[in-house]
Amino acid sequence: MTRQHAFAAASAAALLLAAGPAFASDEGYYVSGTGGVSLTPDLRLKGTTTGTQKENFDTGYVFGGAVGYDNGDGQRIEINSQYNHAPLASINGTSTSGTLAATSIMVNGQMDLTQNTDTTPYVGAGVGVQYIDAKVGAYSGTDWKPAYQVEAGLRHKLTDRISLYGEYRFTQSEAAHVDNGFDNANQHYSDHGLLAGLTYKIGE
Repeated sequence: MTRQHAFAAASAAALLLAAGPAFASDEGYYVSGTGGVSLTPDLRLKGTTTGTQKENFDTGYVFGGAVGYDNGDGQRIEINSQYNHAPLASINGTSTSGTLAATSIMVNGQMDLTQNTDTTPYVGAGVGVQYIDAKVGAYSGTDWKPAYQVEAGLRHKLTDRISLYGEYRFTQSEAAHVDNGFDNANQHYSDHGLLAGLTYKIGE
């Protein structure tokens, strides 16, 4: 993740939280759970001696959850965690076994785009860290790295406490260190997630 990406994500999150009250929603704490598909794009494995190799991944899966607070004017702040898992398909066009997984912990801000509606579009952004677990061909390694995410979705209120939502979420981190016993490499990481989940409001 470049400094420009990190600054942009942090700025977006700050703007979401600092914007003046404009939208109506239910104030209070909430928990949410989510799951969906992980669409990892072509990534790069950049070795010291082997150079840059192109990785291709099959469709994977993602699940996670969040605990947050809705301040009652369409803005929310939450801590969320997400696990992504993608099977490796090939390196440089040659079929290769392996997996690329990431567990994220993010501080995230969300803002609704409409008011007083049962179905509400929203956007969000967050910053945090990701634990990268790579087993790609002969290379392997684990690493904690700074990361960010951006998201956009649609939330539908089912009851006073329960909402259903669908969401697109992009996550990216700095490259993780991996090796194969004689060559060190940087494993790049990003992911496109298509998610669905439920939110439950706690308390009155």
